[in-house]
Amino acid sequence: MNFTIETVAKSLATYLKDILPGVTFYADPNQQGTKCPCAFLQQRYSRIHKYPANRFLREIGIDLTYLEDYNLPDLQRRYTTAAEALDMVMETFLYTDGTNTGLVRTYDREATIDLDALHYKFELRVFVFPDKGSVKMRRIDELNEEVNALDES
Repeated sequence: MNFTIETVAKSLATYLKDILPGVTFYADPNQQGTKCPCAFLQQRYSRIHKYPANRFLREIGIDLTYLEDYNLPDLQRRYTTAAEALDMVMETFLYTDGTNTGLVRTYDREATIDLDALHYKFELRVFVFPDKGSVKMRRIDELNEEVNALDES
């Protein structure tokens, strides 16, 4: 299974479309042409820890930002309602990379409401394996490059 922030954003958009109806999901923060209500993901941090059997634990902090039109009289209530709806369904979500599908668990979920947005923060902890086709580092003394002078005749 391939694991990227873009595929997490697509999977969450599919998973949350019935929970937050009418919300436009963007993969990244949008500057122009944003249609509210909307949501987008931002990666806050990433840590990686080596484990036995050539696997790594990736800890990725995610901020799901939810926006409504700014001048609504019931803006705080809308953000509170959205936060409660997310709390009820975000323990796990269905993740797909287009080929494989599986449940992903979220950790350390918390919602904060600013004047202009709801920030639903959580952490993903997934075990990953290095790509088998990747180039391994070699020692510099094993490198036997030759430089040929140009023949100027």
